[in-house]
Amino acid sequence: MPDPGWLSEFQASVRDLPRRAIDWTRRRALVVVIGLTTCVGICFGTVLCFFILNRPTGASSRTVIVEAGTPVHRIALQLKRQRLIRSPRFFKTLSILGSISTELTAGPHPLSGRMTTWEILQELRIPRDETVSVTLPEGMRKSLVFEVLAERLGLNAARLDSLATDPGFCRSVGIEIEDLEGYLYPETYYLSKYASERQVLRILVDHFDDAFEGAIADGARRRRMTRHEVVTMASIIEGETRVPEERVVVSAVYHNRLRKKMRLQADPTVQFALPDGPRRLFNKDYRYPSPYNTYLHGGLPPGPIGSPGKASLAAAVAPADVEYLYFVAKGDGSHIFTKNSREHEAAKRKTRESRRRTWKRPRAQ
Repeated sequence: MPDPGWLSEFQASVRDLPRRAIDWTRRRALVVVIGLTTCVGICFGTVLCFFILNRPTGASSRTVIVEAGTPVHRIALQLKRQRLIRSPRFFKTLSILGSISTELTAGPHPLSGRMTTWEILQELRIPRDETVSVTLPEGMRKSLVFEVLAERLGLNAARLDSLATDPGFCRSVGIEIEDLEGYLYPETYYLSKYASERQVLRILVDHFDDAFEGAIADGARRRRMTRHEVVTMASIIEGETRVPEERVVVSAVYHNRLRKKMRLQADPTVQFALPDGPRRLFNKDYRYPSPYNTYLHGGLPPGPIGSPGKASLAAAVAPADVEYLYFVAKGDGSHIFTKNSREHEAAKRKTRESRRRTWKRPRAQ
């Protein structure tokens, strides 16, 4: 009987059944392996992204003011602009996943580039009444800074002083010398009432770093000054000036005197050297033995005599283009600047006569 054709096809398909079953099993196994690999890859990538995006940025510490009613995405953009987080989208996602997007509080928040994104979110949950405002004016010595911090935050002043002169701690905050005098940046801070001595000192030094970087650091390089020399010079300028416009002129006087190998003869350095300073200076005080006394020693003193503000730091690296070598206080906070000793003596006589006339002037009835 002849083969009808379909029978041969049927018999061939029956013979192929085991092989087709094996192929299908292999395909299913391959799909499962690919699926598992994809899932593992996604999980690994998610974890890796979390650790990368959650890492601290290393930016300087600063106080961030969050206005009432500010949405999460705007807070995230604000933090990104200040280089405190790596990704606004990650910040927003993390706040939603952590169910804290509605718990972020308005007010001043002290944040640091050493904090992770998650830690920043936790800090932003602290109510405003958990922070304390602390104002440190320009020119303040570290001993007075510690008194203010002890009074406002209940910190231990002796502990602060010990840390400020500890070589290991100074290195940990990026200060190459063994003293934080001059590096405790003057500003108004909003600090957590639970902050430790170490945390507060780090924040103050971080704010100094933030003020120094950029134009001031560039100016220091152009003038071939070390950071320590800039801060020391700026602290004397801060102590000498009351009129903002005079900072660059006072800076020029000091730079000119240093270039000519003249002693600075800066009264604020004597005030700093005296155990009972600052106070009115007498002739004997100018002979007080101290490496900080610039009437006795040439060059800059060993270190800063207070904490200079940004304007004085800028003046230290960008003095005015003038030839003055002397100045004398007029008694109203301003000075008379002169180019030589003859002019200087004349200026001193003029100011003495002016003060004498003021003292003799009858009081208004």
